[in-house]
Amino acid sequence: MKYYSLYLFVSCLLIQPISISAQSTFQNGYVVTNENDTIFGQIKDRSAEPFGEIFKKVRMKKKWIFYKKYSPRSIKSYKIGDKTYESIWYDSYTELFSIFHISKANQGEKTFMRLAVDGELKLYWKEYRDHANNDGYEIAIPFFKKTNSYEMVRVTQGVLGFKKKLLRNFFSDCPSIVEKIDNGDFEVPEQIALYYNSSCN
Repeated sequence: MKYYSLYLFVSCLLIQPISISAQSTFQNGYVVTNENDTIFGQIKDRSAEPFGEIFKKVRMKKKWIFYKKYSPRSIKSYKIGDKTYESIWYDSYTELFSIFHISKANQGEKTFMRLAVDGELKLYWKEYRDHANNDGYEIAIPFFKKTNSYEMVRVTQGVLGFKKKLLRNFFSDCPSIVEKIDNGDFEVPEQIALYYNSSCN
């Protein structure tokens, strides 16, 4: 059973870049402005792999001849197909040989991250292209963030699985989820986030 669970977990990590690459064409979606207005149209947020890019400004076509660009500072969120992206502040720093991630207003830069699970615990996927070490293909890294905290925690360490020690500290307010993480009951980050939002509040 453990081998099967590991297979599912690794498969999920490998599938992730494939699923996000389908967004290289215009798809139905919308943007939500800072004034909470929703504008529907055709959305595109990246070009095709392996030598394309993830746009810093999302493109939208509506009735205009040309597309319009929206930066993370100009909108709160956007949706393309079935995926939702939020504009959040993001920064990271190193302290005592450890890397810390935070989301605090006016610190770092505003960027788009995919919101996979919403609630008291949010699961974001930070998507980027690594042209130097990954042949230009897309990579997605999962982060947890509680709504009442600036702290963001990286969930996994690549194919090695969950960062259990870090997650034990992060979920010290919910012993049952820590036990399940230690027992290997979760296979993907989405399962942890859904459990926390339904059983730890």
